Amino acid sequence: MTDLDIRSEASEPRSIENWLSEHPDCPENYELTTCPSNKRKRRKARRAGDGSQRRALGDIQPNSMPPTSPTRDSTGTKSTKILQKNATTPKATRGRRGKQPEVLATPRAIRQPSLLADKPAFDPPKYAGAVLEDDNHEDDSSLDSEDSKQNSSKQSSQRALSPRKARAYMQGAEISVKVAKIPSNIYPFPPAAQNLRNDLEALQKRKGLLAQSLRRHAQAKLGNDDEDALYKNQEATVNPEETFSHLQTWYTILDIEGAAEECEVEDCAEASWNAEVHCKILREALKGHWRSNNVWYRDITTAKVFDKELLPKVAGLSAKTKLVDFAIMVRPQESSPLEDALERKCASMPSKTINQTDASYIRNNPIAISMEIKRPAGNEDVSVVELQTWVAAHFNMLKVLLSSNNASGKSELPILPLIQVQGHTWSLWIAEFKCAKNQIIIHRRISLGSTDRIVGIYQIIASVQRLAQWVAEEYQPWWIKATLGLDPKTLESNLEVEDKVASPVELVSAGITA
Repeated sequence: MTDLDIRSEASEPRSIENWLSEHPDCPENYELTTCPSNKRKRRKARRAGDGSQRRALGDIQPNSMPPTSPTRDSTGTKSTKILQKNATTPKATRGRRGKQPEVLATPRAIRQPSLLADKPAFDPPKYAGAVLEDDNHEDDSSLDSEDSKQNSSKQSSQRALSPRKARAYMQGAEISVKVAKIPSNIYPFPPAAQNLRNDLEALQKRKGLLAQSLRRHAQAKLGNDDEDALYKNQEATVNPEETFSHLQTWYTILDIEGAAEECEVEDCAEASWNAEVHCKILREALKGHWRSNNVWYRDITTAKVFDKELLPKVAGLSAKTKLVDFAIMVRPQESSPLEDALERKCASMPSKTINQTDASYIRNNPIAISMEIKRPAGNEDVSVVELQTWVAAHFNMLKVLLSSNNASGKSELPILPLIQVQGHTWSLWIAEFKCAKNQIIIHRRISLGSTDRIVGIYQIIASVQRLAQWVAEEYQPWWIKATLGLDPKTLESNLEVEDKVASPVELVSAGITA
């Protein structure tokens, strides 16, 4: 061992004694300097008190532990803020493992029940917990947000029902609603609609749809669709006003064709199709002659069945559900005897409406033809169920009107045409009510045309005009006599059924719109 090591060992005890002598004996006189620590600080201490209050584990007596502090309560958590806003909901339970309250303000907190736990037996009238799903339908929550907020917790516990099951349940309802093809060996086509069917099928042969004055304009646009039979025979005398009207219709149809193509390419919503395509077609078809004869249309996208008693007693169909998009209706002229009669009838009804909906913009105008829209990728099964439900409510409302006029059993219910649109394709369905069997049969389908071709749009316009003729000549007189108890001949009507100057196909030609 060297002299340096000996000196180091001798000096080490001496330096410790000197260091101890420099510090006071009482801990209260310590002068401590804290150095910053890189350790992350805890948000909140688990225990209160400093180190002097800590005890050894052996010194702790039973039941002498300090109480635990409450968990995060009102420090700004999301659930606490929601509960503070909603005074009707219970307060949060104290304790980390306490049962949390059910938050009603957000539907995400509510779980769907098991599909197997509450699967009912096949008893449609008693099964009232179903909600019809439509993934391709736009959300209408902005129109009735208050109702959706109030019913969110109730609807969340309801079992979703597929359109196919809804159709099956509807066939077993008290008033069954069935769909049959045209032609059908089981359900014969109603004779009351045979003339209408013949005329609409004749329009699909594309004879005489365009005026001769349009040939020069049409040849460059139609391509393979151009043929001699497409044009009407040359008139003996050319009317400049009619020629101008034909040109207006031509350019309107070109605009409709472009809008339909744009809606398809851009995958537009159903509302865009309605505004850009369907409204323009209906207005072009019904303006002028038919509007002056009490036939017009209305966008009824927001209309709902006002009473659930009008709906089929099946599958819990909600009266708050939007069903169809347009209606062709009887709309009398202002201050006419028919308008006064309809307003008196509407005021006498407990529901203050003469339709299956109490929408203010149509409650005075009898609905004649209903129209359901689906985009090209829409679910046709949903469309079928919606039309089934709507037409069943329509027939039930007509029976209510007959009862109010003491005409139950004295007058048979008329047929009800239904227009179904799937993307570009328009088709007609005919609904009839069989009183003997308490049954509704929907016959489908009769082609009306397509909006992806110019000739197809002409066919649609001509078909809508033929349907307007049915409203003016058949449905309106029946409605006035059966529900108002009046003679239709005593009321003002610009369309005289007896004074026909042309065949039905000629009358509805798309060239005659003025």
